Amino acid sequence: GVGKTTLAETIFHKLSSKFEASCFVKNVRENSEKAGGLDHLETTLLKEILKEEGLSIRPTIVQKRLRCTKVLIVLDGVSSSMQIELLAGDPPWYGTGSIIIITTRDRGTLGKTVKEDNIYEVEVLKPDDALQLFCLCAFKNNSTRIIDCKELAEKAVDYAQGLPLAL
Repeated sequence: GVGKTTLAETIFHKLSSKFEASCFVKNVRENSEKAGGLDHLETTLLKEILKEEGLSIRPTIVQKRLRCTKVLIVLDGVSSSMQIELLAGDPPWYGTGSIIIITTRDRGTLGKTVKEDNIYEVEVLKPDDALQLFCLCAFKNNSTRIIDCKELAEKAVDYAQGLPLAL
């Protein structure tokens, strides 16, 4: 793909130390399709954020604790607005400075749950950037080999259609 998950993981690892609590929820779509999957994801997320094992606390106490906590949450591979609502809730639930990152294949999934100016759409690489990345990985910047294989490299880049992971 375009590298949404890789980008989200990189951001998460670079920023998580600046937050009181953080959680990266992988493969939301696949995991929520399992029996009781969405409930399990919610429980796991709350355990991670609240640092509680039993989690037998009342919802009102959970909300009070969350409101005082600056969190970084990544929901990776979301496929429905219901998943976002259940797992991420509403921004006022979290402390000031909290960040929620959502990756999805379908922008429509974000619907009315996420404000338009909070959406960043990852784009495929431009042809020149894709060629540069391909050559860096394939030839380790050996300019002689790049010149010898330029036509073949351009075909490979064209075939990959700007998708970094395909390169």
